Amino acid sequence: MAEPKMESLLVVDDVRTCFVIMPFRTKTDVARSDEVNFDRVYEDIIKRGVERLNNEGLVIKCIRSDEVERAGLIQERMIEYIADADVAVVDITTQNPNVFYELGVRHALRDRVTVLLRRKGTSNPFNIAGMTAIEYDLGEEDAERAREAIANFVRNGLLSGEKDSLVYADLPGLKAGRDPKPIVESDLEEYPIPRAPGKRIGIVSGNLRHTNLSAKLLRQPIDVWVSSENINMQMARPYDNSVSGLIRYLGAEKDETGSMVEDIVAKELHTKMKRRQLVNPGEVVSTGAGRLANTHKVKRIFHAAAVYGVVGTGYHPIVQIEQCVTNALARIDLDAKKAAKNGTGRQSDAEVKSILFPLMGTGTARAEIIQSARRQLQAAISYLRSRAEFTQVERVYFLAPTEAHRAGLRVALAELGVTRPEAPREKANTSVMPVKAVVAARAKRKRATRRARA
Repeated sequence: MAEPKMESLLVVDDVRTCFVIMPFRTKTDVARSDEVNFDRVYEDIIKRGVERLNNEGLVIKCIRSDEVERAGLIQERMIEYIADADVAVVDITTQNPNVFYELGVRHALRDRVTVLLRRKGTSNPFNIAGMTAIEYDLGEEDAERAREAIANFVRNGLLSGEKDSLVYADLPGLKAGRDPKPIVESDLEEYPIPRAPGKRIGIVSGNLRHTNLSAKLLRQPIDVWVSSENINMQMARPYDNSVSGLIRYLGAEKDETGSMVEDIVAKELHTKMKRRQLVNPGEVVSTGAGRLANTHKVKRIFHAAAVYGVVGTGYHPIVQIEQCVTNALARIDLDAKKAAKNGTGRQSDAEVKSILFPLMGTGTARAEIIQSARRQLQAAISYLRSRAEFTQVERVYFLAPTEAHRAGLRVALAELGVTRPEAPREKANTSVMPVKAVVAARAKRKRATRRARA
């Protein structure tokens, strides 16, 4: 039975996607003077090779442009799939000019993961002569070797983050892609963590300024917000497009016009640094929340040393950025112990149960978001599992300001074995009309209307 066609690549949020660029149906292989059923190559070799990674927790769905039913020019859809897919498999057999055009578009838009495929007897053209291409044939032994090679290439490309585009190899620093689409409406998703009773991990969607103000979080506000800082612990300027700059502004005392009159959070952070020039990468410094304590019920701001600056080139993520997550969670438990021991420390620290992280070190490319999300989510999950009986942290959230961030976090959670519980089904005696009944009722009304008009 043929698989149902997917409406759009962008609908597949909780899995990675592989766009397959290749000829369709049966075509002549001039190099071997015979015909090849490329639909069979797609189903039997490419899909089986890519999707066998599902058993390893890398859930990937293959798609070709002919499988998508949607209004619009096929060229427009094709460009979207090439740009958005986490993986591209390109079959250069028959030297099809359309295939080479799409390969060029892929190399221009994405620096990874693009896998070349060719039937035995096909050679690489001059411009891609140095690129590795997996060879296949339709015999079972050759097909199995190709499936295994495809799986290895895709796995290594996704997990290593190595670039395979000739364009990006020759033009380092090149960036291409669409601006991320912001999430306007705030929302909250929570997932129970397997083997960590009572612990939850979640995604807070939307603008940070609305966090703790939505209906779902008003009753249980997130206690600690994490601000991504440089190792010098210098907060971003209030009007910068960053979490640090927004926290600085929201935590400040402002007059009636919204202008800052006292830089409360940044001033306290500066005082804590004293004469130190920098902290170790991954270190966390805790301050008060300033006005956020009143407006958003935030108890503490944790400043995580997530990036370092290089003169002339800007800021770069630290190597083990997930250490910021581990250190922040450990800081909550350490501060709670101090508060409990002989009554020292802040009493509010003993009541901290939840924390919100930005997805630190991410760029605009979806591949980078998923890779960063996996590492940071894994750090949080590992901490809560290993200290489930001792940590007072009950809820860990990650901020998703754009659709790309939310999709990346969902994919990473699914790959880590953390899934949302299914919504309870409606009871049999519910008063809500079943979908089939609604459809039948509408059809009946339409027939009655047509008869009346006749």
